[in-house]
Amino acid sequence: MRRYSTANLSNRFTDQSFFRALPLEWIAGFSLALGDMADALVMGQSMGATGLAAVSLALPIFMVINLFMHGLGAGGSVHFSKLLGSGQSDKAKESFSQVLQGTLVLGVLLALVGNLFLEPLMLVLGTDPADGEIYQASSTYVRMILTGMPLFFVSYVLNYYLRNDDNQKLASFGFAMGNICDLVLNLVLVLGLRMGVAGAAWSTIIGQAVALCLYLPGLFGRRANTLSYKAVVPRVKEVFGCFRVGVSTSVQYSYQMVFFLMVNNILMRGIGEDGVAVFDVLQNVSFLVMYLYEGAAKAGQPLISTFCGERNRAGIQRVGRLVLFCGNIAGIALCLVVSLFPGAVCTLFGLEGEALTQLADRALRIYCIGLIFGGTSVLRESYYQAQEDERSALFLATMRGAVILLPCTFLFALVDIRLFWWLFPLTEILSLAVFLVWRRLCPRRTAEQEEPVHTRIISGSSEEVSSLTEALQVFCDEHDAMPTQSYYVMMAVEEVCLALTEKVFTKPEEGLIQITAVACRDGSFELFIRDNAVKFNVFSIASADGKIANTALDSLGMSIIKKKVTTFFYRNYQGFNTLYIKI
Repeated sequence: MRRYSTANLSNRFTDQSFFRALPLEWIAGFSLALGDMADALVMGQSMGATGLAAVSLALPIFMVINLFMHGLGAGGSVHFSKLLGSGQSDKAKESFSQVLQGTLVLGVLLALVGNLFLEPLMLVLGTDPADGEIYQASSTYVRMILTGMPLFFVSYVLNYYLRNDDNQKLASFGFAMGNICDLVLNLVLVLGLRMGVAGAAWSTIIGQAVALCLYLPGLFGRRANTLSYKAVVPRVKEVFGCFRVGVSTSVQYSYQMVFFLMVNNILMRGIGEDGVAVFDVLQNVSFLVMYLYEGAAKAGQPLISTFCGERNRAGIQRVGRLVLFCGNIAGIALCLVVSLFPGAVCTLFGLEGEALTQLADRALRIYCIGLIFGGTSVLRESYYQAQEDERSALFLATMRGAVILLPCTFLFALVDIRLFWWLFPLTEILSLAVFLVWRRLCPRRTAEQEEPVHTRIISGSSEEVSSLTEALQVFCDEHDAMPTQSYYVMMAVEEVCLALTEKVFTKPEEGLIQITAVACRDGSFELFIRDNAVKFNVFSIASADGKIANTALDSLGMSIIKKKVTTFFYRNYQGFNTLYIKI
């Protein structure tokens, strides 16, 4: 068990919460990578380079899907988590309902438009009926994926929200089972029943349907926490506001759509079908590597968003460092494996022939260099997005996805095609370097970051409560608290802490209480109190297991606080009790 110094006791909350979520997110990311790779794996084994090229031509469609489902899911869930972190549970539920409705409507509209204009769409993707087998395969695949678009949207958005509602286990389980189902059905329908691209598309659609069914208990069953859906009057402004936060990173998918269109055409002209097939292998390897980075980012995002609502700056920075460290360790290790054994990767995807495998081996090694820097950029994007700093996240996504990538792609199209693969590490390194310089020259601070904050953590002994209240008295006086405000701040902290130390902690020496006090710009004071006791709301009559009844409510002081505070909200998150009080 890790030892913490007195100065770093608060790391107990951040570290334990992060490392509880990280394995689940990596499992979900690995299963998602398998799901994304499944079509390419089976199509490569069954149809060779032609099958891989057909899947690659459909990649821009998936980028459009990713743009909206990740934009709405990531942005909406960040807003949801921040509202919960600041005690606004009703607003959080309302926002979720708005986003879910808007997601479904958008998915249906895009599916209808895509199917109505399928032939012109295929021309844009780079193929026409004269291409024969490739056209038939890719058009069938694209038509079915477009039809399943509403299902993809709702499933992914629910996954984002479940993770932010302290339901990571359900989100990861549903995600993993859906992608495992996708892989198994690919083996059965494509390799077993020889259904070709139709089997691959059906596998993807059914896998998402399975995941969605498994998510539903998080809304309606006993596993449901705060998250719940109710029919609401549509508010486009609310949905767009959430999408704006999420699009700061999901906008990269629109850039990738343009990039894929350019690359497929460049490679078809310079190398032919084999070049497009190798590029599809590179993209599928990137799924596995980048989802390790994204898994670390997703494990940290709910915590960062929650701490942002609490103005817990030390917690935000701590989680950010953990995300950066764990994401890079996993990503670099996998890139080394791929670089050492590129031949095994080629065999896995059905690439055969000496010339083709030599081309793929060289491309894979070069590409892995870019993946390491690209993964670091993904971690930084998520870090800023989790704080609703869409400006920084959007800048980095735009650098690596458009401003640097697209011009460099055009320039590499003019040089020897054998040098083309160096495009990827060059653009990722340049993008990250430009971003770091920009952040140093143009720092950003929000109004919330300017609010005075006092954070302290104490052990479960009652002796420390007295010094804590004295420090809070000084903090309130320094920031112009009214006498009644100062009195109720100290009273609330003292009563809650004593209730925990004297009645709830079974071993006071192992108990920890973290208190964050915020002097808000509107003159109010906010308290965020987190503890590692058993699940217990000191404002309720009984604990979750019924063993402690009327402990706090019988206290006259706690009864007075409950009547006098403006707002209070209890949440058990990541195994810790969190209490929000506004005075």
